[in-house]
Amino acid sequence: MCGEGKGESSDEQHPATQFRKHSKVLRWLLLLSATETLLRYKASTRNQQSSIMASNFLRGTALLIIWGAIDSTSTNEDELNDWWTNDHLPERLEIPGFLHSRRFYSADDTNNSSKYLVWYEVSSLETLTSAPYLAALNHPTPRTAKYMPLLATLNRCACRVLHSVARRDFQRCHGSGVGATMAHIVFAPPSSEDSRDALRDYIISNLSPVALTHSTALAFHLIEHDAAATFSGSTSKSYRAVRFQEHPQSSEIRARWMILVEFSEPRSAPFAKHDQLVRSAVDEIGTRGAKDVVVEVYELICAMSE
Repeated sequence: MCGEGKGESSDEQHPATQFRKHSKVLRWLLLLSATETLLRYKASTRNQQSSIMASNFLRGTALLIIWGAIDSTSTNEDELNDWWTNDHLPERLEIPGFLHSRRFYSADDTNNSSKYLVWYEVSSLETLTSAPYLAALNHPTPRTAKYMPLLATLNRCACRVLHSVARRDFQRCHGSGVGATMAHIVFAPPSSEDSRDALRDYIISNLSPVALTHSTALAFHLIEHDAAATFSGSTSKSYRAVRFQEHPQSSEIRARWMILVEFSEPRSAPFAKHDQLVRSAVDEIGTRGAKDVVVEVYELICAMSE
């Protein structure tokens, strides 16, 4: 009798019971395999992102870029720049996801105006539609409410970074390199998808590496305007009295691309060669379908991080 108790019961030997036991083991094996696969994927992704990000001067995968002109004859630029650099930039860098900012300047003596450009490097496009950022836009400080309307002809674009690379000598300067002079090339890409893809591939595979062979070219960036992220902030209280040059939902804005090239040379130096590189780049993208190309070269005012 005792020997009968050592064998498996009829219930344990039943096919349904055996199936459930094997199914449970199979589920555990599948879960273990999926977990290992996920961990390998995350490690691979981190390594890939690290490799990409280590080769450029930018922090994050998106930019908010704002540029325009002011009438220097009717604006107190000392007060404007005091607010912009000492109040506004630190205020923005307190917002989660805002990582780094730069301000640039270009004089336009023929029109008695000053041109300014500011960009913010952010962790992702989602940062520019986040609750903390929109709250800051809709609750401007008194000085922001005072000085923002002076930037009457601002352009404002939230952009994703399509390509960003530094010259080989500085590829370890991730997120810390800054050029003294910056060329800003704005253009509309071709309307057909195939032509846009061909232009993007040419810029990344040919134009960018050739540009960085110039001894004073430090970094090359290609960014693409995102209409939804731009529109999300452009209607806020901060910009209520600012007349954007174009409606942020227009098809032209939606297709806007920009090339940003950073240089180690002073803009007005007699030995400066950035103009030659910029003219060549404009010619090259123009022959490949870029339209409405606008170029401005700026000198750096300041740069700061979170």
